Amino acid sequence: MKRLISILLHLFVLLALCACGIAIPSPMPSPTATTQPSRLPDPEMVKSLLVRVVDEERLVPGIVVGMIAENPQERWVVGYGRLSASDERVPDGDTVFEIGSITKVFTGTLLAQAVLNGEVKLDDPISMYLPEGVTPPEYEGKPITLLDLATHTSGLPRELGEVTSYKDYTIDHMYAFLSRIRLTRAPGSAYEYSNYGFGLLGDLLARRAGQADYETLLVERITRPLGMDSTRVVLTSDMESRLAAPHSTYSVRILSEDLPGYAGAGMIRSTANDMLTFLAANMGLTETELQPALQMANTPQRPTVGPGYGPGSIGLGWFVPESGQGMHTHGGLTAGYNSLLGWDSERRIGIVMLVNSAINTVGIDLFLMSESARLMDTIPQADPQVLATYAGRYQFPDGFVVTIRVDGASIFLQVPDKPEIKLIAISENQFFVFDNKFTFYTNDRGEVDRMEMMYIWGTSEAKKIP
Repeated sequence: MKRLISILLHLFVLLALCACGIAIPSPMPSPTATTQPSRLPDPEMVKSLLVRVVDEERLVPGIVVGMIAENPQERWVVGYGRLSASDERVPDGDTVFEIGSITKVFTGTLLAQAVLNGEVKLDDPISMYLPEGVTPPEYEGKPITLLDLATHTSGLPRELGEVTSYKDYTIDHMYAFLSRIRLTRAPGSAYEYSNYGFGLLGDLLARRAGQADYETLLVERITRPLGMDSTRVVLTSDMESRLAAPHSTYSVRILSEDLPGYAGAGMIRSTANDMLTFLAANMGLTETELQPALQMANTPQRPTVGPGYGPGSIGLGWFVPESGQGMHTHGGLTAGYNSLLGWDSERRIGIVMLVNSAINTVGIDLFLMSESARLMDTIPQADPQVLATYAGRYQFPDGFVVTIRVDGASIFLQVPDKPEIKLIAISENQFFVFDNKFTFYTNDRGEVDRMEMMYIWGTSEAKKIP
């Protein structure tokens, strides 16, 4: 998911720039703002895409997109939709959303600060900072370090495995569970995403700093210095009045929960305006004492190789290119929200996307990408004769069969016992729906013989059958 999000964010930025008719220059000293045209897409163009996301595709009830750029420095926020079925206010830059796992880049930055302050070292074993009586697991004498936690290479499980509901996920449960874990490989040897590990890291940093909890540390060291007054773990009364209600789908509202054990992994609430302020600091567009820590958090530390991931690296929380140059990203998904944060260290452009629905943002990214291209006329209209060759039945390795139907210039996916779904074109042989991308391939004889589906956890290939 991380790699796909990174690629799509990059493409969306490139398409948006092309839509403005602007060439992408090599990095150079910043000239005065008055001599430079806008490097960002027209906000009205972006708003037209959000109208389609909400009103026509009905993917989400509300969505906010913000962008920021250097050379010249500029930023804007556009929103569309509603806060909830009973609240017709249109979300904007001050609307509050859960940002989910984007929290992890804040936790990584807090770790970087602690290292630069001399409070901890990246290779410190976590045993140095645990509460009395808690014994962490080791593998053949090799301990888990703070760096292992911050790079998802600790060997700890993705989630806390001994509670039946997230509402039971307390700090005490987190530490009790740690003492019972048995590692199956050496810490630092392999990448495996762990919400549990980042929740643990957040609390360890708060303890080391002598703070009551993760939020207190967050406010003291990041949000207050940057002036991010609407970024907290626990909602203030003012933030609650601006909250976009959580939804599981376009129209189904749900309740949100506070999970103390997850604070450092995914419990921050924020706004697009605050996220752009955070991006500006990461991009070096504002002077701040946090700059050394932000730079350290964005520096590659370990490779990310695992199911659904290609070549790439992780810094302290941030997913980054192996070279460190290019798109730095993180997404967030909770029960009722979705979010995306990214910035291009080469082109000096950043983007934030906040949604009050749990639909995966990969689908929205693909939609925005394809719609941006459609508005630019950079993707030709689908050729009905080419589309016709994709029609047929496709079988996945587990025996599951889907049907592709073509009607003129339109293509549809049929899953057994489910309504037919129209696919949206990205290119002549690539299409998407929700968080799935479908690519059709031909054999040596030029016949369509297979279809590849890319989804949140990886890819799967289906063979065309009679």
